[in-house]
Order: sequence, then structure tokens, then C-alpha cells
Amino acid sequence: MPRSYILGNGSVLATFDARAQMRDLYFPHVGSEDHTAFGNMHRVGVWVDGKGFAWLDDPAWQIASGYVPETLVGRSTLRHEGLAVDITAEDCVHPVHNILLRQFAVRTTDGQQRRIRFFFNHNFHIYGDKQKDTAFYEPYTNSVIHYRQSRYFLVGGDTSWPESCRTNAIAGQYASVLKSAHRLHSCGLASFTTGKAQYRGLEGTWRDAEDGNLSENPIEQGSVDSTVGIHCIADGNETDVTLWLCLARSLDEVVQLQQIVLEQTPQRLLRNAHNYWKSWVNKTHRSFGSLSPEIVNLYKRSLLTIRAHVDHGGGILAAADADIMLFNRDTYTYVWPRDGSFVSMVLDDAGYSEVSHRFFEFCATALTPDGYLLHKYNPDGSLGSSWHPWYRDGEAQLPIQEDETALVIAAIWRHFTYDQDFEFLQNIFERFVQRAAEFLCNFREKDTALPLPSYDPWEEERGVFTYTVCCTIAGLVAASNIAQALGHERHARRYRKSSDEMRDALVKHLYDEQKGRFLKKIIRRGGSTVERDDRPDASIAVLWTLGVLPPDDPRVVSTMTQLRQLLAVHAPVGGMARYTGDHYHAAVEPSADVPGNPWVITTLWDAQWDIALAKTPADLERPREALSWAAKFANPAGMLPEQLHPVSGAHLSVSPLTWSHAVFADTVLRFVAKEEEMKTSSK
Repeated sequence: MPRSYILGNGSVLATFDARAQMRDLYFPHVGSEDHTAFGNMHRVGVWVDGKGFAWLDDPAWQIASGYVPETLVGRSTLRHEGLAVDITAEDCVHPVHNILLRQFAVRTTDGQQRRIRFFFNHNFHIYGDKQKDTAFYEPYTNSVIHYRQSRYFLVGGDTSWPESCRTNAIAGQYASVLKSAHRLHSCGLASFTTGKAQYRGLEGTWRDAEDGNLSENPIEQGSVDSTVGIHCIADGNETDVTLWLCLARSLDEVVQLQQIVLEQTPQRLLRNAHNYWKSWVNKTHRSFGSLSPEIVNLYKRSLLTIRAHVDHGGGILAAADADIMLFNRDTYTYVWPRDGSFVSMVLDDAGYSEVSHRFFEFCATALTPDGYLLHKYNPDGSLGSSWHPWYRDGEAQLPIQEDETALVIAAIWRHFTYDQDFEFLQNIFERFVQRAAEFLCNFREKDTALPLPSYDPWEEERGVFTYTVCCTIAGLVAASNIAQALGHERHARRYRKSSDEMRDALVKHLYDEQKGRFLKKIIRRGGSTVERDDRPDASIAVLWTLGVLPPDDPRVVSTMTQLRQLLAVHAPVGGMARYTGDHYHAAVEPSADVPGNPWVITTLWDAQWDIALAKTPADLERPREALSWAAKFANPAGMLPEQLHPVSGAHLSVSPLTWSHAVFADTVLRFVAKEEEMKTSSK
């Protein structure tokens, strides 16, 4: 199930489904560890006196979820005719403190005063599994705390109109987890229970809530969950019910986070989140020209979505939607240097160089002694899972995608053109660029100057790809520029010479004169080309996007025109496929009409070429339509997927995908720049 909206602050990332139920909870890194196992959720239920009970996954709830505009604050409306209640909910992860807040403003639709009880079930899988955990009720703080080793989760809450308040005697020095002299406590939780869950046939304590009462078991260990109740009175006016979840590495720290909630109040913390994200997304004042409000809103949503996927340690997460586990028992919760490079370039273009700066630090730490980056990494910098072998068909091979090393260098040069930080550039040259550029120079076939075989950007095939050759050229050009800027003349000449040789080899070996387009790949053995793959592939667009050839070069024009014709999806959704015969998450059998599912990235790459060639405002209509197309197929909260069902437009694979949002933002920036250029030239 694609994620409806996400919340995060660089240490915590929470994802929610279309029923406003939390599905993933990552801490202490964005994307690692997920403390909600695949297929599980944290349930919310409502009991209304005289009406009954319903969890939010009950289809009788009418639920619409989205965001408060220009923020990472979720907003949902919930209505249940049978329970006669209307609810407006706001959720956030505080931008500074590791606190998840959920505030529900509830009223009765018939205006009658009634007792209403909210129940919150927390089904933690601490460290990703369900064993050796403890959940206990702490009476003085009036909270339930889950913990295992160095992961602590405190559940507390409050309401503006309590049905009743638990009054606990002031604890003595040794009777409470609170150590400080200044102590605050909440009377918000009116009921609680802990118990076994998903063990020996026990579903969990959420079943205990369905009669409106909890059994108040004070502690449980092993495979456990908990449910808490906040009991309130509501009528035709709104009553606030607030739940908070504090996340920390120790008992003292998690209790102190609750003290922050109580001292500053949930309402103030929620306002902090509103104000912080509005200021963040609007920090760079720019004109959006003739673009529609819908496109501008999605541009800002894309920046916020990207930011939520950036870990405090610099890793840029591909996606946090763990339901992709259904496909291959693995996720997209990794840092791909390629994706991160493209995203960091957009962040720099958009004015957020402080975010991309940390990504380059991440890559410098991950670089191997021989100067290359491997397939992908966990957000903590450790090596991620891979399906690229070190040994195949009786031969050893380097299991890399060379673009992942080269693009980081290109992104570093782009970064420097914005911030002009010579000290950082010198530091990153010594730690990353020099070793990586030497690798790019050496990892070549001597006779042709082409890169040696590696894997394609789609991570499916191995060979010498037009895409990879272009990325390597761009990386070497950037390395030469960096060396030149720092006064390293010898290095600058070496890198420039290597890039020039490789550009000549690209045209000689990968351009097909008969077809009038660049090839997807070639296979070389024993100094000869033994296979030429002419399948159209959208990634070939990097020919001009990375500046290897001009966008109006006749070979580029011929190639891009054919890609547009052969990769267009002739189905109700439209858009562009990755390549012909693409079976990845294929919704229908690939054909000439539907070469593959439409991808947001590939469709907008095509639009960017129109922008590059545009001479008049009329030339910008097609890319404007492409931006509107992407906005049309975003979910109501503004989440963009990796790919779409070609007939229904449903989100396929993961949603949201960070790269999709980056390419959308990039296309907006290119459009605005071209429109401004036209205005300036016409004066």
C-alpha cells in the first residue's frame, strides 16, 4: 500500500497509509531501523458511548489525508456516520525533538454531549523484530514505555476535556523513573494495558479495546504490544485529544522528552513544526512565472518530501515505503549514491546547499580505498544489500555501477559553484574527488578509452552503456574543474584529457549511424564489440542533461526524437516508459503501445529536453503539460511514486520516491529559468 503521507526530522521518519495509520517508524536513522515490521500497523480506534466502536481501518470511516500547506504537518479529516463523530487530525514529527505528535479535534455531528474514548495501539517491532522487548506502565509520568537495549519509546497523551483523570500520588525519590527535582506529569491517559502480541495465536492488546475498556496489565516482556486510552467528553464543539510518542536511546532521555512536551505543551510544539517548515520551504524567494498554483505547491511539497528522506548523517534515502518487501523481501530504504547525487544537485539549485553538503561527507566516508562506491548503503553508512555478484560466468568482476562514483564528483562541482567554499572543496578533493577521479581514469579499456563494464542505472544488466559513459565523462570534467579551481594543474589536465578521449570513444563506439541514435549498450570482449543493444532507453537523455553534447546536437536531436516516439505509453495514463520491454512491476504485458509502465522520472526527462530547446513561450507548453501530468497523478497529499499503472494511474512500486520528487523540482526550476531567460532576451 503506497504511503499516503510521511513525517520526519532527519532522525525519525514515520509513514502513514490512507487510513491515517502509522505503517513505518524509523529511528535513529531515516530508513533504519524500522520499528514496525512489514505488514503491521499502529492502530487507532474510537469508542462512542451508546454508538459503538471502530478502528480507523473500518471502511465506514470517510477519511481524507494530506498536509497543512507548505509544511511537514499531516492533516486528515475523518467522519463516521454510525458513531456520529467528525474529527480533524494533525500529525507531526517535531523538527528538533524526537517527538511524534498526533492531535485529534473531535466533535459530535448531532451536537449531543457524549463520552468518547480514543484508543492507540502500538505494535512495536524494536530493531525490526518482536522478541526480548518490554512494555510497562509508569504511574507517575502516566505513560507506557516500550524498550529493548538502547531503543526507548514512551507513549503519553492528554485531552482538553477529560472524562476522568488518573491521580497518582507524588512519587518518592526511588518510586519513579523521573530523577529531576522539577517534575511534570500528565493525567491524559485514562486507561492502558500491555500484553503478548503475534505470539501463540494472540493478536494483541488492541482486541482488548473493542468494548471501550482496557484490562490494565502493567507490564509484559517478550513479544509484546500495548494499548492506551484517552477518555474525553465531546459535543458539537471540538475537544482536543493528543497523543505523543517520544523516541530515545535511554530511559532518562525518553522521560525527559515527555517533560519537554508537558513544559512546552503539545500545542506549542505543533505550532513550532508549522512555523519551522513554512520558513524552511520558503527560505529562497523566487518567482514561478506562469506556472499554476498546483505545480508550485507540488514543487514545495517535493522539497519537503526530499528533506524528510535525508538522514542527519547525510544519507539521502531512496524511499521509505516498506511495502515493497512484498516484491523481493527487501526495501528501498537505502542510500544509492546515484539517486543521492541527482537529488543533491536539485537541492543546491533550489538553495539548500547545507543539506547536500552532508551527503558529500557521507560519500567520502563510504568511498573504498581504490576510489569507487559500491551498489548502495544503509543510512548509517554501512554497506547495503546487493544482487550484483563479484564472480560470474567463471570470472571475477567489480560489482559496481560506475555512474554512482562519477555523479558524486559532478554533484560536488555543482555544489561548489553555489557556495564557493574553497576549504570544503580542498577537503573533499583529498578525501573523495582525487581517489574517485583516478579510479575513473584507470577503470578504462586501454584501446578504446571506454569505461570497463559495469551495471546500468536500472541495476539489471552489465556492459558499456551510453548512460554510464556520459556520467563518467561528466565526473571527469567536474574533477578537472575542481582540480583547476584548487590550483592542481597536473590533475586537471589528466582528468580533462581522459574525459576528451572518452567523449570521442562514445561517439565512435556507441552512436549507430544507420539508426541515427545512441545505443543502450555494447558488450566488448577481447578488444572487439561482440554485441550492440539498440533498445531505446530513457536514461540516454544524460547525453545532454550532463553537458556531454549540446541538446541541439543533430545526434542528440535524432536520439531524443526516437526515444520520445518509441517509449511513449499509448494508454489512458500516458507518460514515458524506461525502455522497451520493461517488465519491472509491469501492470500489463509490454507491447509497442505500452513498452512499460510510465515513470515520473522518464516522463519529466523528456519534458526537460523541450525546455532546453525552447525559443518561444509556445515551446514551453509541452513541458508545462508534463508538469501538470505529474501533479495530476500525485496522491492527495502530493506524493509522487516511482511508476504508474498505465491504465488506472495507480501508484506502483514505492510511493513516494525521492528521485521522482527531485526530477519534478528540477523540471520546475529549468522551466522557470528558461521563462525568465526569454523575458530578459526580449527586452
